[in-house]
Amino acid sequence: MSEKAQKRGQSRTWTVLAGIGLFFLNKLKWLFTLLKLGKFATLISMFLSLGAYAVFFGWKFAVAIVYLIFVHEMGHLVAAKRKGLKTSPAIFIPFMGAAIGLKELPKNAKDEAFVAYAGPLFGLLSFLPAVFLYQTTGEPFWGLVIQLGAMINLFNLFPVSPLDGGRIVGVLSTKIWFVGLLIVIPYLFISPDPIMFLIFLFGIMTWWKRVREDFEQNKLVATLEIFNAEQQKLAVIKEEMDEYRDMPNFEYIIGTYMEDVRVAKDRLRRNMPSGYAFPFFQDKKKLAKYRVLVEEEVMIQRERFLSTLREEYNADRKNKEYVIEQYRENDPDGITPIPELEPFDHRAYFDAYENSIRVEQRKTEELYDQRKNYYVANMKTKITVLVLYLLLAGVLSAFLVYGMHLMEVNRHLIM
Repeated sequence: MSEKAQKRGQSRTWTVLAGIGLFFLNKLKWLFTLLKLGKFATLISMFLSLGAYAVFFGWKFAVAIVYLIFVHEMGHLVAAKRKGLKTSPAIFIPFMGAAIGLKELPKNAKDEAFVAYAGPLFGLLSFLPAVFLYQTTGEPFWGLVIQLGAMINLFNLFPVSPLDGGRIVGVLSTKIWFVGLLIVIPYLFISPDPIMFLIFLFGIMTWWKRVREDFEQNKLVATLEIFNAEQQKLAVIKEEMDEYRDMPNFEYIIGTYMEDVRVAKDRLRRNMPSGYAFPFFQDKKKLAKYRVLVEEEVMIQRERFLSTLREEYNADRKNKEYVIEQYRENDPDGITPIPELEPFDHRAYFDAYENSIRVEQRKTEELYDQRKNYYVANMKTKITVLVLYLLLAGVLSAFLVYGMHLMEVNRHLIM
């Protein structure tokens, strides 16, 4: 009974500590921002985490777990650098592990799997010296390092995103994520754990994002169609302004185009679908609402552009009037003819505005292509990833059993 009570107490302790970690993760975002700004972000957060573990479990355990987590994260960092991906420093989070942030997405799931796989692989290498040290010294501490290292890295291979395993099996099929989530659900009821609940929550979000990817692609297609229509409309307006630019009422003409925009915006708002649209069942309604919002934003940008164009035209006109006035003051008899002034060049402003639209269009096209091909991989790649994944999981499982055996053998010494 005393052993069961002790185990329950340890379980509650881990639950409380995990809850504390979640609180810090959620509430102290300013701390992580501050650490990222510092040159020694990894070192500072490492010592903070080391101290937190030491308070509850002693310095030997703290050094072991921080070391194992550090090598694991360095695996991700090295792999990311190999793929040319920019990362933030590794930030340690007490009772939650550590993380590095990718400042840019990998080009495809294969690269993402490469970065993810490197973490558990380096994690395996991190505790291999402990095997030799245990065989040499017989010190139970090295058995703890083996068990802890195998457990941390094997846990990370669980096929649920955002764990490393989820990002690896994404190359095979993202449907595996759903299977992983189904496996987690009974565990949450049998042994509630804040960390597992957080992983399950993030896993649901990642899986849902993948499920809704076709809809997101349709939104990008709609955006591209709106950009194309806007470029065609601007080409028409520019040609019409070519005819009117020398007319004295050019400012009024610009104003008519601005009025057209205001009328179009009012019409869009009246046609905005109202009410909530349920995913899948009312995707057409959601897409229609999205189109209206994007078109309205494009209209707002065009209105701002025309407003700027009118201001620049007025400034140009006033400048010309001032030049003519100066000529007349300096030559009241009109002996020197007033030089012909260059007409207002509205095309330069149109070109700049159209170029800004093309830039956004290219970004949207790149995002569409990246999403479309992100999880596409040939059969050779899938087989290679599957073999490497199962091999690493098998080796880590064997070391976990070995580490647990060592801890059981030396139980009398530990207690």
